[in-house]
Order: sequence, then C-alpha cells, then structure tokens
Amino acid sequence: MYKSPSNLDVSFKFAEQAVARGDYEAAIGALERMLFFNPNLPRVKLELGVLYFKLDSFELARGYLQDAVKGSDVPDDIRAQARAYLAEIDRRLSRHEYSVFLQGGMRYQTNANLGPNGLMVRALGQDAILGQPFGKHPDWNYFQTVSAYYAHKMNLRGDAIELTFQGLNSTQVKQHAFNLGLMEVTVGQRVAVGQNASFKYYGIGDQVWLGGANYFNAIGGGLSARTTVGSFGIVEAYIEDRHRNFFDSLNYPTASQQTGELITAAITTDVASGALHWVTRVGYDEGRAIFNYNSYKRYSIDVAFPFAFELQLFGTPHQFVFAPTAGYTRADYAAPDPVLDRKIVRHDNEQRYGAIFDAQIVDNLGVRTEVQYFRIDSTLSNYTTNSFSIAVGPTVRF
Repeated sequence: MYKSPSNLDVSFKFAEQAVARGDYEAAIGALERMLFFNPNLPRVKLELGVLYFKLDSFELARGYLQDAVKGSDVPDDIRAQARAYLAEIDRRLSRHEYSVFLQGGMRYQTNANLGPNGLMVRALGQDAILGQPFGKHPDWNYFQTVSAYYAHKMNLRGDAIELTFQGLNSTQVKQHAFNLGLMEVTVGQRVAVGQNASFKYYGIGDQVWLGGANYFNAIGGGLSARTTVGSFGIVEAYIEDRHRNFFDSLNYPTASQQTGELITAAITTDVASGALHWVTRVGYDEGRAIFNYNSYKRYSIDVAFPFAFELQLFGTPHQFVFAPTAGYTRADYAAPDPVLDRKIVRHDNEQRYGAIFDAQIVDNLGVRTEVQYFRIDSTLSNYTTNSFSIAVGPTVRF
C-alpha cells in the first residue's frame, strides 16, 4: 500500500484486513488516504463513518456519514446504511432513550386450562377419575402486550437511570377462570465499567390478576452485569429476589399457600457469527412457599435462532425475521402434596418448541405470528399435559 498509495484497490484490501484484526485506527488511515486521491467515494465515507462510530467518535462519524449520502448517484444500500447509523448516533447522543413494542391479537390453544392428558389422576394417595369439566379444553383468547424501556443518560460514558415496563392482558372466550393480567416495573441505575461493560442495580414490582381476581403481587430487587464479547454480541448475567404475596379467590381458594420468596438467577446471550445469530437464556429459579409442597427448584434453558432478511414487495423493501425456538425445564418440588399423594414428590420435565415470524408492513407497523408446542411429563399424572398454540396480531414499534 505504501509503495502504491494511489492504488485504491490495495488500500481498500489493507483496510479490510485491519478491520478484521480489530485495528480500526490503521483502517481509518488507509481509507482517509483513499479520499485524498479520490474524494468522491461514498462507500469509503460510509466505512469511515462506521469505524469512527465503533470508536465512539460520534461527531466524526456523523460528518462522514452525512457526506456519504450527498449526491444523487449514491447507491440505495449505502444511503440506507448511513441513515441507520445516523439515527443510532442521534439516539446515543441524546440524554433520553426509549423504545416501545406493542402487540394485540388472538391466540388459539388446544389446552387453554392446562388440564392433564388423561382423566385418571391421583387424589388422597389413590387413583381417581377427574370430572370432565377439569380435563383439557381448547379455547381462543384476545391478548394485548406492551414492553417499554426508558433511560435517562447521565453522561456519554454509559451511566443512566433505567425504567422498564412489561404488561399483558389476556381474555379467554370460554375459560374465564384463566383470564390473565400482568404488570411488572423495574427501575434502577446502570453504571458503566470501561467502554464495553456495565452493571445495574434495580428494584422490581409485580402485580398479577388471574380469573378476574388479585392473584399475587411482589416486590424485590436485582443486580445484573453486562459485557460485549468482541464484535460477536452481548452476555448478561443477573440475580433477582422477589417476595410474592398470593391471595385466595373463588377460582383459586388455596393460592395463598404459595406465598414466599422467589430467587432467580440467569445468564443471557445475544451473539452472532457470520450469518448465524442466536439468543439464549440459562436460568435457575428457587421458589420458597409457606407450604413446602409448593416450594421448588427449577432449571431451564431456552434458545432462539433469529434469521433476518429483506424482500421487495410492491416495489419497496420490507424487513422479515424468522426465529425457531426451543426450550427445556426441569422442576423439582420439595415435598409431596398430601392432598394428591403423601408418597410421591412432584418432578416435572417440560419441552418447548416453536417459531416466531415478524413481517414489516410499513415503517414501524408489522404482523407477528407465533406457534408453540409444549409437553410436560410429571411424576404425578395430574400435571402430565401438552398443548399447541398459535397467535397472530399486528405490532407497533417506536
């Protein structure tokens, strides 16, 4: 490259190799020399903007990206990438950051009430025939979900006050005892550690309604730590402690027996290598209840493989994401339930398989379709069950 500084092909190849090694400064030097010999290279300006972005030099990145889209002959792919980075720069330099995801729709479940696979169950240590109304029943429901995030940034280093909200409302067409409402709020401070890591301490508040009545509320706190793994993605670990208060109701007259602590620990990843992108969660839950047969230890793993692609529809590009999912959970209860069987301790093994398909309709409007099958094998036939569900509805992101 130094022997032939005006050879743009050689300089660009040098820059590619420097980026692959993580030597962004060397790549920047090579690309800037290319602009000295030929200032009308929008792709080189785009690459410079991206490199300065990776170095957190946002104002320099903005200048190159803005130059990259000037002119009427700029290729559409360069224009789209530059605008995406410019929007991300504006987001990062702003004191306020937020995102909201909304979905509504309908869901069909083959086992809406989580009834056992058969009517032969255990009761008072003997086999018993369950009444048909308590067996498996299919049903439709209408649902609405919201997921919101807000951060007030205290500086450019990454320190921020963060607030999250999760909400769900689900109304069954027939099985009204399983109408579900849920709200969770977290608020805490994120503290940056260097350029690529942070930790957060936060408070948690939960409220759940089931069958139209107050089911439980919870208050607690958590601590999480997050770091990037090179250019591959993000790894985050967290631990949370909630004290849950359950309430008896007409449909759930013994719910209060579950009152107690819930401790959750998990590690999540969101990483990509080449065309392969995967998201995982490995978790542990320990529920401690007033009545020991409601106490449990639960181990779980979930994985998804999102695949994003773009299609031209009606002359305009639309974004699509298809994500196969799978999961497994093992739940071990602390003691036998004397109402069912004094000698058999409950152990559940659950398998989950599914897929999510997101389709962009226009701008931030889309449609999400989700299918899932789960199966639970238990030492107690009362809890051996399976179900298939499909949900579809419009989505809004902003």
